[in-house]
Amino acid sequence: MAFEVELKAHVQDPKVIMAILEGFEHISEPVCEYKKDIYYAKAKGEDPLFRLRKESFGPDFDSLTGSILFTYKDKSLKDGIEVNSETEFTTSDAQGENAEKFFQALGYEIYIEKEKKGYSFVYKPEGFEPLLHIELVQVIGLGWFLEMEFLLEEQELVHEAKKKLHEVLGMAGLAESDIESKYYMHMLKEKSAH
Repeated sequence: MAFEVELKAHVQDPKVIMAILEGFEHISEPVCEYKKDIYYAKAKGEDPLFRLRKESFGPDFDSLTGSILFTYKDKSLKDGIEVNSETEFTTSDAQGENAEKFFQALGYEIYIEKEKKGYSFVYKPEGFEPLLHIELVQVIGLGWFLEMEFLLEEQELVHEAKKKLHEVLGMAGLAESDIESKYYMHMLKEKSAH
């Protein structure tokens, strides 16, 4: 079981943040990405149980390829940082429509859909062994965000990972006040209610 330690922050000027990220030492070249998530609940009005994600990556937005990812998370949130234990498996992106029909046939309701498009990096933080996955993405309907995530095999590393997330946030030119503690799905649900 992996532990996901994640932070997301609002971005006002994505071009500025992109330039800062590309200037980091020990960071990969950016990869273009597109993700569409469908969150499913047992019934209307209930919180979602799991997510179906179509994710595609490539050197540019015209040549993306990907897969379908099924995810269940046991979530916790403290001080704007998520620590999740997750169970995942994948299948071919050609199976996306069949997966949607399958879950609807089982009686699950769509809680919310989310789309995001942007750039993905892998960064090696100084003095910390796990790699940091960084995304600069536009979440349709919500704006631009910087997302950073460690996937850890050992729970003992969670505290140090949280400290590193805050450190890299500052390196990217963002402040603690830019951190968004709400889950995207809840933000989108609130926005759709108005």
